Amino acid sequence: MPGNKSRWSKAGDILGGWKRNSVLDTERMSILNNIWEKEVGAFSRQWNLDGIRRGVLCIKVRSPAASHELQMRGAQLVRDLNKYFKRSWIKGIRVISGQG
Repeated sequence: MPGNKSRWSKAGDILGGWKRNSVLDTERMSILNNIWEKEVGAFSRQWNLDGIRRGVLCIKVRSPAASHELQMRGAQLVRDLNKYFKRSWIKGIRVISGQG
């Protein structure tokens, strides 16, 4: 059909995009792991960084009191962590109960 652009993507284009995103994610996680303890201080014994999904940090907490404290400080913590990156990418915090 003349005039219609193909809906097919080239494998190289897809892999190139994936590699760029993968490198960015690896760099972000490396930076985040390095600054986590510095930014949370003594709370690092109560708040364990478990992972991240779509810009939301998943934090394991050791107690209800630690969960409450994290919820109160969460917005400021997000701002403090994002200052280490060229673009803000951490959107929020999700609390996960359990031993970290």
